[in-house]
Amino acid sequence: MVKTIATFLFTTVICFGAMAGTLFPNLDINDPNLSRDKVMRQCQKSLMYAPQELDAWCDKAYKMGNWQALELVGLHTGDGSRYIAEAKKHAAEGDPDGILALAYVYSTGRFVTKDLVQSINLYNRYLTENSNKVKEKMRVQMTHKDLYLIYTELGDLEKAAAHKRFLDESNYEKIRKEMFEKQLKDSGISLDN
Repeated sequence: MVKTIATFLFTTVICFGAMAGTLFPNLDINDPNLSRDKVMRQCQKSLMYAPQELDAWCDKAYKMGNWQALELVGLHTGDGSRYIAEAKKHAAEGDPDGILALAYVYSTGRFVTKDLVQSINLYNRYLTENSNKVKEKMRVQMTHKDLYLIYTELGDLEKAAAHKRFLDESNYEKIRKEMFEKQLKDSGISLDN
C-alpha cells in the first residue's frame, strides 16, 4: 500500500513537472525582444506553474507598464497593498481599469474590507464616465451585471431591476455568447462536436 502511494505521488510530481514545462515556456527574462504582453502572460502563468518565478516576471511586467501584475503578486504573497495603492492612483487619474479594479476589490473584499457601498459608488462612477464610449461597451454591460448582483445581494430589488432591464435591452447574454463563440472559432475550437 505504501509503495503504491509512493509510486502515485512520484508519477504525479513527474507528470505535473513535465506539464508545467509546456504550460510555462522557458523564456529568458532578460531578452530585450520580449513584448509587454508576453511578459504579462508569463507573470500570469507563473502564479500557477512557476510560483518561484512570479516575483521576477510580475515585477518586470509592472516595470513595463502592467500595473495589474501587482494583483498577482498580492495573491501570491497575501499582501495586496501595492496593488490597491496602484489601483487608487489610476482611479484618481480617471483610468477605467483603476476604477473597475477598486470596484471589484470592494465588492469581494479582496485585499480590503468588503464595502458594497464603495463598490457601488465606483461602478456608478465608471458608468458615468464611460457609458458613451464605444470601446467600453462590453465592460459597461458587465458593470451593469455586477451592480445587478450587488443590489440583489443587498435586497434593493428596485435598483437591481433597473440594471436587469439595461442588460435585457442591450442583449448582454446574446452578445456575450457571440463573443465567446468567436473567441473559440478564432482559437480553432469548434462547438459542433
